[in-house]
Amino acid sequence: MIPQSREYLSLLMGAPSLSMTALREAGVEVLERYGENLLGLLVPSDSVSAYKELVRDCLQPGFWNDLVSPEEIIFIFKLRDGAVREYVLDDENRAEISALCSELNGDPLYKTSDLLNYFAANSFYRDVMVEHHGAEPR
Repeated sequence: MIPQSREYLSLLMGAPSLSMTALREAGVEVLERYGENLLGLLVPSDSVSAYKELVRDCLQPGFWNDLVSPEEIIFIFKLRDGAVREYVLDDENRAEISALCSELNGDPLYKTSDLLNYFAANSFYRDVMVEHHGAEPR
């Protein structure tokens, strides 16, 4: 799926205390469920602030969440010590984001260093990554 301009896709995991009611009240739509701990979400632009607040509050340490739109990719990391870092992907922070993805996900850095194709390898993000972010189809 390719979201409309200023809509975001988000794969949510590592937030078991985040209720479906809270997501609905924030204006977030569940597109897909992958078991009990992974949700594919559509986040309208006017719901991004509320969704990010929910993620910052409910995400367990050692996880991250991302929001992918045709225009940008946002990352919210909750480090193992509970510190939260938020980024909008750009050339200046790409290496830091790649390192955090590698550290928290356990994937080798060579794999996460190619962030666009790393995300495009996930079928939930593939279309938007290829069409709008220059990832190569696989």
